[in-house]
Amino acid sequence: MKKELLMSTIFAMLMFLVTTSIHGQQTFELRIDPLLIVSLKECRNISNNLTNELFPGWNFQKTPVLFYRPNVQDVLINFPRKPKGFSEYKGFNLLDGETIYYRNDTTLFSIDDQNTSSEIDSIPILVVADPYSTMRNKLQDILERPKDLASVWLKNWQFIPDPYYELEVILHEAFHVYQNKLAPEKGADEGIVSQYPLLDPENNALYVLEGNILKDALLTSKLEARFEKIKEFVAVRSFRQSRLDSSWVEYENLNEYAEGLAKYVEYKFMKLGEEIEPTKEMYYHQGFNGYRGILSKQFRNTIDNMVNIVAVNDDRFGNKFGSGPLRFRLYDLGACQALLLDDVLPHWKDKIFQPKEYLTNLLRQSVGLTKEEHKRYLALAKLEYKYDEAYRTKLEFEKEGKQKIEEKVASILRTDKTLVKISYASSKYKARVARYTPFGITQINKQSAIYEMVPILILFKKGVMLEFKQAIPVLVDQEKQQIVFAVSTPSSKFVTDENNKLDVAEFSITIPMDIQYEGNTVQIQLK
Repeated sequence: MKKELLMSTIFAMLMFLVTTSIHGQQTFELRIDPLLIVSLKECRNISNNLTNELFPGWNFQKTPVLFYRPNVQDVLINFPRKPKGFSEYKGFNLLDGETIYYRNDTTLFSIDDQNTSSEIDSIPILVVADPYSTMRNKLQDILERPKDLASVWLKNWQFIPDPYYELEVILHEAFHVYQNKLAPEKGADEGIVSQYPLLDPENNALYVLEGNILKDALLTSKLEARFEKIKEFVAVRSFRQSRLDSSWVEYENLNEYAEGLAKYVEYKFMKLGEEIEPTKEMYYHQGFNGYRGILSKQFRNTIDNMVNIVAVNDDRFGNKFGSGPLRFRLYDLGACQALLLDDVLPHWKDKIFQPKEYLTNLLRQSVGLTKEEHKRYLALAKLEYKYDEAYRTKLEFEKEGKQKIEEKVASILRTDKTLVKISYASSKYKARVARYTPFGITQINKQSAIYEMVPILILFKKGVMLEFKQAIPVLVDQEKQQIVFAVSTPSSKFVTDENNKLDVAEFSITIPMDIQYEGNTVQIQLK
């Protein structure tokens, strides 16, 4: 009865967070989901319980945190001072009176579902989107998917947020803050994804082998068997990367370091967290039922899921022939290698923040294969994991991918909307895509790609830019020096003002230009 009374009291207090609190004449309203603060408190609880076992030297408690709902509210926690434009929150405080700052109607990020690390006043912060922002982003995605997929999504209640996932996101992004502090220059050039051989059947078939080998290595209870699997992985990985351009290998290594280590923190929580006693407030999360007997199952499911992500066995990301699957597979491949290093090279964390030190290199050091052993373990892995079958599957994947990419290009060029073609050929300008997401790039060839998922920004020179206000597919062709996209704004609205500015609902650009009209096509030549 006492427990029920306590839980009822806590629930009432939580609900008070979303209502108005009066302090004098000023109103303080928390507009983000208050359960985010519950999750933050629980992540501190997890960190306190696991101490250095998550990652030695990392203190989650010190991480400044920003929760946001786009253009609605920023909520800043654990920040050393009040930034300009913020006010001190005076409502009910679940964090034992800890200072919380907020600002309304202006947010650091104006787009949905950005879980990342950033800065305010040059201070690194963890950024996590409000669950309703994440939900809105998912709804946008599901509306563009086949109707039967949306029906399954609704029928199976897949839109309900997973509280365990929310904890993992907070831990993951908070680790990036620590990681970036120790090695600020160790980041990948995300533009590489527009050139990476995403459809190459041999590369993709070897990835299939890598995922399956790592699964077997992590799920075996015998250290000797795990060591043999590491040798197979190193042989396959070394051979696969030997076929690639050095810039592509560097891209893989850097993302496995960056995203793989943050994912590793999630994996470690699943492996070590079953004995943790959750804070009582966590039970108000839909679907939360403690950790005992749950995290071990979640870890096994995550490893099984890793194999499908690495092999691109489904279209969960909405464009399996684009850059998203590559980016996501590197998260899990990096995390799995880090878990194996715990067994075979216990002091690997002392080296990993050094320049040019990567997870695969450390695994290579741990096994020290000779040239002949490389050949033998590669042959063994190809036979054991049915490389020939995987290669045939990936040949079909390549064929299907080329067809889908042609269809994607055609969907832009053969539009019933207004087709916009911006040419910078024979001008003094060069185009550089300066704002984009590495998850939203579809490579057409080495000179052209389609960018989508976020409103992109293209720079021609300092101060001269093509800025999109909406997330629409944009074809950037560096060979033809042309940018092509379709918009709903009628061609009659394409008129510049006295400052050479063209500003419509979907984009704006300020630069001297010639505009010509032909049917539903608007040709813009930059001067």
